[in-house]
Amino acid sequence: MAGFSAARIRTIRKELNFTREQFARVLWVALKTVDEWESGGRKPAGAHRRLLLLLEHGLTTPSFRTALRDPRADDPLFLLYGLLEPLYQTS
Repeated sequence: MAGFSAARIRTIRKELNFTREQFARVLWVALKTVDEWESGGRKPAGAHRRLLLLLEHGLTTPSFRTALRDPRADDPLFLLYGLLEPLYQTS
């Protein structure tokens, strides 16, 4: 798995059309953490790294892009549900 560069993290945030404050809320981190990730001072790890991967992948799916326009998209749990739901769908 490739690492997350500061530019890659910033690109994900901008593709989501989130401010740094919104991005921090969705990732359940402090604003300072997002600032450090985007400046290259720190790298995301663990669950935050996985959530960034899910967000990045979600950007490639039309259903997630549609969910981003939903008024509830401000709620981190709504977005997390949108990212995880396809993983648990049964055929």
